[in-house]
Amino acid sequence: MQGRYKKSQNLKHLKDPVTCSLVAFLVLFSSKQTNAQDYPSAGEYATPIEGTQVPQKNRDSSDQTSDDDTVIRVPKEPNPPPPKQFSKSETQKVCAKYRGNLISVYGEIYKLEGCTRHLVTDQEEIFRFSRQGLRTIEVESKDVAALPIGDTWDVVSAKHRPCSFFSKKYVTFSYTDIYFVENCVRKLIPDYETLLAHRKRQGIKSSEVLALTAREFYQIRQGRDIPSIIDQEFSKLLDGSAGVDIIPIDEACKGVEGRFVTFYSRMYKIERCRKREIDAEEFTMHRKINEAALIELRPEQWVSMPDGKPYTGKR
Repeated sequence: MQGRYKKSQNLKHLKDPVTCSLVAFLVLFSSKQTNAQDYPSAGEYATPIEGTQVPQKNRDSSDQTSDDDTVIRVPKEPNPPPPKQFSKSETQKVCAKYRGNLISVYGEIYKLEGCTRHLVTDQEEIFRFSRQGLRTIEVESKDVAALPIGDTWDVVSAKHRPCSFFSKKYVTFSYTDIYFVENCVRKLIPDYETLLAHRKRQGIKSSEVLALTAREFYQIRQGRDIPSIIDQEFSKLLDGSAGVDIIPIDEACKGVEGRFVTFYSRMYKIERCRKREIDAEEFTMHRKINEAALIELRPEQWVSMPDGKPYTGKR
């Protein structure tokens, strides 16, 4: 203010009114420009009232500053190197090394088929392969990479062997039960004697029994069981039509008292000259039986000894 006052006092020395007015205007304009530059407007520092918006220019610059201070910029990862390309000879070499076995890497098991690996996901299928004598070998990832990958094994096996493939053949899935397939229907064969008799009637000389995968097995419809030849023989023995004579009970149990015996596919324990039938599957599961020590009863022995209570092995 003091500077402006002195300047206005100097105007008194100017005699020309026009010049005086022009000088006064320039002095006032110069002072306003200085104030505008030295002191920002109140709006630039004012806190916005709730519900109002900050001008876009100020808000953008504030956000940009905040982003620059807080965001951690991670450098871009380099692209992985391209997978190694194996020659045909390299693939054949690895294939020959593991052919006829299952290969395992990082917990996954593969079956080789024509040097192509197929993932096996069914545990029953893996168990079936082990029963067939296939070993599971842990391999390095570089060897696995040399073998091209194909469809999963259940898809491959189902493609290769449709239902019609098993027509007029004996098949198994659990390795305990045997079925005969006819017109895409599987029929259970209840015992070994029935299998032999059925094979003879069908004129099948081969003793081959094909092992099926789960997909192959369940695509074949279940039919009625084939009647047991043993039941027919037992019926003949019991009604006397088999032409077997009944002998004295002492003669019938001679040499077999207290022994485990068999008759066809059935198993017994002879006690007090009575034959006590045994659930062979459950009984042999909990104890070892020397099959060479088992005695096969003659038809006249079996028919002459009365039945006792079923034998469980419990005392």
